[in-house]
Formats: sequence, C-alpha cells, structure tokens
Amino acid sequence: MALSVLGIIAGNGDLPDEIANIYVSNGGSCFIASVDKDRSYNGVPCKNFTLGCVGAILEYFEENKVERIIIVGGVKRPDFNSLKVDWGGASLLASIMKKKFLGDDNVLTIVMEHIKQKGFEVISPLDILAIDNKNLIHTKSRPSKNDKVDIEFGLNILKNLGNLDVGQSVIICDGYALGIEAAEGTDNLIRRCDVLRKKDKGGVLVKMSKSGQDMRLDVPVIGPDTIFCLAKHGFNGLAIEKTGVIIIKPKETQKLLDENNLFLEYI
Repeated sequence: MALSVLGIIAGNGDLPDEIANIYVSNGGSCFIASVDKDRSYNGVPCKNFTLGCVGAILEYFEENKVERIIIVGGVKRPDFNSLKVDWGGASLLASIMKKKFLGDDNVLTIVMEHIKQKGFEVISPLDILAIDNKNLIHTKSRPSKNDKVDIEFGLNILKNLGNLDVGQSVIICDGYALGIEAAEGTDNLIRRCDVLRKKDKGGVLVKMSKSGQDMRLDVPVIGPDTIFCLAKHGFNGLAIEKTGVIIIKPKETQKLLDENNLFLEYI
C-alpha cells in the first residue's frame, strides 16, 4: 500500500529526523517545514520558515501534494504580541488571542484545527513509528523495591497533574518529589534535581502523557540525551508510559542504558 505524501512541521530535537527517516525508508516521501532554525535532513526536502509564516508553510505543502501533516519537535513559545506573521499566521493568531487562558495544549489544538480547515489530515508521530515495528527496550538493570515505590509515587503525581496541563515528567527519590517538569524540559529537570537530593546518587525519572492528551500533539519523548543526562547526574533509571512516550534512537538509547547500569521500566 502506497504511503501518502507527508508534511512535517519540525521544531528542535532529533524526532523530526527520526520520523522522516522512517517514512522515507519505508517507501514514503515527505517534505519538512523547519520552524526551529536553518537545518537540513539527510537529503529529505526541507524549507526553513519563521514561526509566524503559517500561510507560507501550508502553501509549501500544497505545492508538494502533501496530504498528512505531523507537528513534531520542541518550539519555544513565542511572544504573541510581537510575533511577525503572514496572512495565514494572522488568521491563526486571531483565533489564539480570542482565548483568555492558553496552556500549551490549547494553543496546539487551535493550530491543529486551523491546519485541518485547510484540508490536511493531522496525525500522530506514533502512527509513523508504528510502521517501523521497533521492539521495546529491555535493560539488563532492573528497578529495586525502593525504585518501584518511587515509580508508583511519581505515576500518581503525574496522573493528578495531567488535567491541569502541567508537566509530563517528575523525579522521585526515596519517597520525595524532587521536581516536576515545567517549561525547562526533561534534561533541565534532571540537572535541577541533582542538587536537591539528600544523598549523592539515586532517584528515578517518571514520564508519561498527560490525561486526555491528544497524541497528535506534543507526544513525550526520551532518547540518548535523556539517558546521558540521567547517568551523568547519578540517577538509577526511568519509567515511561509504554504506549505514550516515544523512544528516539532506541538502539543507541538501550546501549547507553546498559553501559551505565540504568533501568528502563514500562508503566
């Protein structure tokens, strides 16, 4: 079955590369609109845009017969009052500014609806990753009884926070919540929590999708950078939602986990 032409609106990080490589290696074609910085994607067609050029981005996709779009990769939230926009961006910005209270999920939902109104289908990165049929990671190291208690505590915290559109990750050590992920991202959360422990080493990262989260938007991600950061700062491992967190570069991720005696547990 032929794959339809895919458009990727790409922020920062490795996930846009991962999605593009999987899609192309399985016989599909894709076009990337980068809103993070000037960059190229290993021969995959890519054009760079400023964040407010929504009209130009969708016109680029229309010209290349894109049918489905993925929004993926981190983007620093802009100052909407000073954002420079084209005609398409102005229409979208007007829809955003009508809302009085805007969490990141609400902004992304408005963006998605705007794209859908232009005739495109918005899909989840998980739909593309499923094409590749990667096996789950199974680490040599396993969580201790104490780690499992911390994981359960972290899981309960995230479940209760999910409805508030706050955080996808938490770090727990010996029954204490050291930190909840905010705007700084997972790796900076790890660094911040290193100095908050009562001992030199220990603690776990727990990461999952938010309650009711639209998996077409802002899917939680881990990868080699996350594992390197956990190892550097002396944590024991991590627990992630099996169906709600994407693992970038799984082979490299597993290698780093095993080399540093860190566990990865599914929740």
